Amino acid sequence: MTITHKIVLSSIITLVFILSGCGETNTTTVDRPIVDTPDTDNPASSRPVVVDSEIPEPLPPVDPYKPAGWYGKTQVSATAADGTVYSHTTAGVFGELLQSDEGKDKHDILGYETAILQVVFPQTEWENDNGDYFSNYKYYDDHSMEKRVWTFQIKNQHTVDLSNAPITINLEGVYDVKYKEAENGRVEYKESTDANQTLLATLHLVDVDNQAEYTVDELKTASLSMNGLHTRTFRWVMGTVEQDDYLPLSKTTEATVSKMSVYSAEDPTDASDFILKPESQREGGKFGLPPQ
Repeated sequence: MTITHKIVLSSIITLVFILSGCGETNTTTVDRPIVDTPDTDNPASSRPVVVDSEIPEPLPPVDPYKPAGWYGKTQVSATAADGTVYSHTTAGVFGELLQSDEGKDKHDILGYETAILQVVFPQTEWENDNGDYFSNYKYYDDHSMEKRVWTFQIKNQHTVDLSNAPITINLEGVYDVKYKEAENGRVEYKESTDANQTLLATLHLVDVDNQAEYTVDELKTASLSMNGLHTRTFRWVMGTVEQDDYLPLSKTTEATVSKMSVYSAEDPTDASDFILKPESQREGGKFGLPPQ
């Protein structure tokens, strides 16, 4: 065999091996995770995207009423020797009001006529407006820490002699008052149904005639009487009780109040005024909230 033939044969064998290698199949497999890819060509087949919609919280209703102050009602009763109980529960109103001032205003109701038993606020510094009042409102300032004082008297003026009767003084609570401006410049008021315990805790009752002091809680069990008098003097003090809160009204002052009032008992200590004189009948007005 010639050299030429050997080269050709070798080339053929090499070619056969190459062709055999190209014909083999690689059977090795690789596991791959299945990826859920959205079909951008067909958006309808893609999974929907859920977005939480934000629902706004409803706004609370606007209260048209604004703070106006507060009030309390002094209720008194006396028990006669025969066991009859006489009460006055339609007056004795005191407090602070934004629409009031330190002098006489439309919320201060003047007393009228004599009575077997009544509670009044004697005003001695109002000049021509001095007298006995069924209510007394002072100016309300929410930011003021000033001490406040209301002097009141329990009067037994005719028909039944209660000068030695045991008495009770009751203050159920003090209540916040709100207001709104209505048509024609009118002011409408509404009161809270719950007592203001913070204000109530600052109130003290001063028994001027006996130089004694009570908290509202102590007053519930206090032993009080008319002490042989037909006029008893007390003070509501909001704040710290001081020595001048025990000072009595002078005789001159009491005489002035009696003259300027729309009624006049000639002498509240004169027993002749208590001899079966008919008592004038009167209906209690709307006390508590300020007059509309």
